Amino acid sequence: MVYTIGYAGTDIERFVRILNDKRVNILIDVRSIPRSQYFYQFNDILLNKTLSKVGIKYENWKQEFGARQDCLEFYTDSVLDYQKFSESSQFQEGVSKIKKLVNQDINVCLMCAEIDPINCHRAILCGKEIYVKGLDVMHIIAKRNGETLFESQEDFEKRLLSCTKVNNLSEAYQKQNKKIGYKLT
Repeated sequence: MVYTIGYAGTDIERFVRILNDKRVNILIDVRSIPRSQYFYQFNDILLNKTLSKVGIKYENWKQEFGARQDCLEFYTDSVLDYQKFSESSQFQEGVSKIKKLVNQDINVCLMCAEIDPINCHRAILCGKEIYVKGLDVMHIIAKRNGETLFESQEDFEKRLLSCTKVNNLSEAYQKQNKKIGYKLT
C-alpha cells in the first residue's frame, strides 16, 4: 500500500497523528518547491525536524515526481503533460524506488498540498502510475472539519470519471491534467 496525503486541510499535530495511525515510515514530498506560504509547519526543514522526532523519514522527490519540471520536452501547449513525464527515466526511477521500499515492508506516503487528490498531481500523475505498476494506492483526505476519509485509487478513478463527465478513464486523466497541470508562464 502506498498512501498519499495533502496537508492543507490539517494542522501539523493531526497530520503526524494520521501518518502514525497508518504506520508510515517515510514521507515523500512531491512538491517541486517544498515550502508553503500559508502552512509554514510544512516547509521542508521544519517538517523534517517534526517527523524525525516521531521516527518518520522525510525526503523531497521533486526530480522524480515534482509537478514543475525544467525539461521542456515534458510540456504540451505549455502545460506539464503527465503522460510524457510519466514515461521519463527520472519518473520511472521514482516508481522503481517506491516499489523497492514497499517490497521491504516500508510504509510510504506521498505528500503534496491539496486536500482533494482530484486537484493534485499526487493522484492524477503519481498515484495513477504507481497503481498501474501493481501497487495499491490509498488517498488520505484530511478535511478541514476534522474528518479524515480514505479513498482507494479505484474509487478515486470512479470519482474522476464522474467529475470530468467523460466515459473514458484515459480521457478523464488527460482532462484533469489540462485543468490542474503546471503551466509555463
